[in-house]
Amino acid sequence: MRRVLLAALCTATVLAPPAHAAPAQLLPSSSSGVATPNVHLVSHAFDAGGAVSGHFLGRTVYVLSEPDLVWNEAGATPVKLTGGLQVFDVSNPRAPKPLAKLELPNYQNEDIAVSQTRRFAVMSQDSQVGGAGRVNLVDLRTPSRPTVIGGVGLPSGYGHTSTLVDGDRYLWVSGGSQVVVVDVRDLAVPKVVGTFATPAGGSVHDAEVDRFGDITVYGSKGAAVHRLGKDPLHPTLVARVSAADNKANDNLILHGGKRLDRDTWLITEESYAPGCTDDGRFEVWRIDRKAKLLRPVSSWNAPVNADNHGPLTQKQYCSSHWFSLNSSKVVADAWYGAGVRFLDVSDPRHPRPVGVWAGDSTTASQADFFPGRDDLVYVADYTRGLDVISIDKGGRGARTVVPADEKQTGVPGLRITVRLQPHRHFRWSCLTPAAATR
Repeated sequence: MRRVLLAALCTATVLAPPAHAAPAQLLPSSSSGVATPNVHLVSHAFDAGGAVSGHFLGRTVYVLSEPDLVWNEAGATPVKLTGGLQVFDVSNPRAPKPLAKLELPNYQNEDIAVSQTRRFAVMSQDSQVGGAGRVNLVDLRTPSRPTVIGGVGLPSGYGHTSTLVDGDRYLWVSGGSQVVVVDVRDLAVPKVVGTFATPAGGSVHDAEVDRFGDITVYGSKGAAVHRLGKDPLHPTLVARVSAADNKANDNLILHGGKRLDRDTWLITEESYAPGCTDDGRFEVWRIDRKAKLLRPVSSWNAPVNADNHGPLTQKQYCSSHWFSLNSSKVVADAWYGAGVRFLDVSDPRHPRPVGVWAGDSTTASQADFFPGRDDLVYVADYTRGLDVISIDKGGRGARTVVPADEKQTGVPGLRITVRLQPHRHFRWSCLTPAAATR
């Protein structure tokens, strides 16, 4: 997607929370944007540059994927690639400290994967000029010295995201109409072993492994729940989204998701319409095991014009993206120009907004709760870099945020301008920077 080059201002500067106001009313918070009174900007690491996704390695290391400044789309003039991987010391969770950076061509790697047991990261490089993608494996056994230890080319059109499956022995790689399977048992010599079709394909976007032993694949034709057997190329289909339900609930792609409980899936629908209208929603689905289908239960969308915090003058950047869930069943969902939206999903039939944080010039890509903390969230942002925010009591007992609470006039501080163009495969769902300035 996009990256804007920011000047290195300071590292994890601790900021004061916003002033007091009426419950849930959005407030200016210095140069950081706006927030409901129960959500606070804790620190901001400008030096991270633009960020697309991150993943924790235990409780002391955070690995951040930094996308290229300019990607070589078909027909574009090749330029020096400037993305890569950053490693942070998060022994103080409120103030991440840069530990190391590995410069590496990084065409998206939109949902970075990190193995907790084998201590390596997967840098999934999407197709560039010439149509070839790639997976690079990065050794994190010594976090201060990340090193590429292996890599393999991918079929044309693949590499958008990579997901570790089967005890971190294989990768499921997205981007095309099928899933590419890569054997990473030998990290120095990973091998593409083949592909398999999934009902979610058209354009496969991501896969998520859950605690129940299933792997859900998301894409333009909906979502499909799979279970691995002995052969990584022939998983068993557990359930799928029907064509009719996909047409009614998926304007572009079902982007990704997580499992709330044995029967319930939380799914983001990535799509764009000006000013946060009827697509780009957060959705809840429930499994019908007899029919082997996922059925829609409910959805929630950011209020109209909630994306006015982003860097774009055109209102085309309001869509739920990467999210996480805490133990109180509160979701932190990155919503691009609409910032981070906190939703109470304890009643899946009625997702309830309980907090908002919209950094100035935000293009929030991922919101990830710190391991073991219900209150602290790391936000990877395409324009701001890395932010740490907090929500009081992990969102427990928070009052409902209503659209009227979102009314505010202008946001002071940092302003960023960026020109974007649609991605060749995912169109407006995953944009490409044509240029970037500050």
